[in-house]
Amino acid sequence: MTALFCLFAPLAFAAPDPAWVEMRDGLVRDASEAELHAWEIGTDWQKRVLAMDVRAWQFDRAVASLAWTESPAPYRNGLLRFADPRLQVADAAGPILARLVWGKEPEPVRVALAESVTRAGKAWGGVVAAMLPAEADVLVRTVLVEDGRYADPASALQLVHLGFEDNAAPVRAAAARTAAWITPATAVKDDLLSSLEDPDAAVRAEAARTVGWLDVEGGWQPLVKRLADSDAGVRLAALKALQHLDSASAATLPEVQVLRQDKDTRVQRAAMGSSGGE
Repeated sequence: MTALFCLFAPLAFAAPDPAWVEMRDGLVRDASEAELHAWEIGTDWQKRVLAMDVRAWQFDRAVASLAWTESPAPYRNGLLRFADPRLQVADAAGPILARLVWGKEPEPVRVALAESVTRAGKAWGGVVAAMLPAEADVLVRTVLVEDGRYADPASALQLVHLGFEDNAAPVRAAAARTAAWITPATAVKDDLLSSLEDPDAAVRAEAARTVGWLDVEGGWQPLVKRLADSDAGVRLAALKALQHLDSASAATLPEVQVLRQDKDTRVQRAAMGSSGGE
């Protein structure tokens, strides 16, 4: 998962509306197989999440209860994380998503829930892609797109496309990173090449890295253009991408000769062929 920084502090864990719980429990008791199946294959993502939650309560109450009541623990970089391995099963995805949607949790817990669902099998991908445009929290959207690589291939691609279209730069940057896991590369070619012109420097840099990693067709000249980017991080990412693609050809580029005098020492070292890090 990407390094999202959330300062850890004591949190007041919330609970869903009692009326919602009563409704859900009634479905657990009375919903027919046909009704739940219709919701699961329908277009209403809220009904899909609810059906997943109801099924979990019907078939594995211990996992469903744990998903709704477990408290996340402090993790690295001030994040929270649900570490219990009992939640890393497919039956946990529905309750985790339901808690994310209706649990009224504070943002750090919602971010932890988003990360947790991506470790609960692969059945979550389609419904997460359906609910992503309705998710208001940028950090939650970022995590869901970042970890979209763990979804089934079709859902992973859908999450990446949605991420590239997001109005928040961190989500678009996450999409550019996750695109590195998509095959074939042609499926994300247009999004990546367009992202090299993104107004946000972090997005341009991530797109440059992935274009180089995937050897995206038609990516050489757009990467060369980014060697003159106003942001040093983008210049460095583009240079390293070109070096990855063809180090000999990159070394002869006039633009690389210019970068040997770059005001950023990281860029200078990379242009001189040094192994200096970012």
